[in-house]
Amino acid sequence: MERYSRNFNSISKENQLLLSEWVVAIVGLGGLGGYVLENLVRLGVGSLHLIDKDVFDESNLNRQILSQENNLGVYKADEAYKRAKSINSKVNVKTFIDTLNKDSVHMLEGVDIVIDCLDSVESRIELESLCDKMDLTLVHGAIGGYFGQVALSSPGDRIFHKIYGESNIDNKLGNLPMTCMVTASIQTTLALKVLFKEEVEKELIYINVEDFELLKVKL
Repeated sequence: MERYSRNFNSISKENQLLLSEWVVAIVGLGGLGGYVLENLVRLGVGSLHLIDKDVFDESNLNRQILSQENNLGVYKADEAYKRAKSINSKVNVKTFIDTLNKDSVHMLEGVDIVIDCLDSVESRIELESLCDKMDLTLVHGAIGGYFGQVALSSPGDRIFHKIYGESNIDNKLGNLPMTCMVTASIQTTLALKVLFKEEVEKELIYINVEDFELLKVKL
């Protein structure tokens, strides 16, 4: 447990052991997904499903922690696997280099919670539909420029029909590394609260990195 000794003022030893038993899926391994992966592996999550069909290109270098000049053209899922194993060789990792849709049950089999790090509304709706079919909780995250948003999509209380088509993050604003880091960290913390069975408010969390603001809106 020495590896996690610096966790223990914030996470109990009992919950640290629970972390090692969890299976978490990260869908999308770009700006948000790379930082979510970093957080989860360093926290001590025991098993991961890493899902992304894309390869790295030069435009990823400004913000994606997994992206480097020497891995352009490499599948993001393969690089995520290597990163996870380099931090903790004992973490169990399954990779899926394919497009997830509402019928991709095999990608989420055995998973305890799913973290949405996708970059389009259409793909998120497919993911939420799959999670609904499999009775899985989904932690949503999206970014645009200096702005991010995070929310919980739970069995029996799905959210995308509430937040998309009304107000949402517009990725035409571009993507900045600071926004990725902060939003991914809040997604990770929200996932911990769910898995530790803490009470979580049903709200959309808006993040404004430029002005150092958080705004919570009831869903």
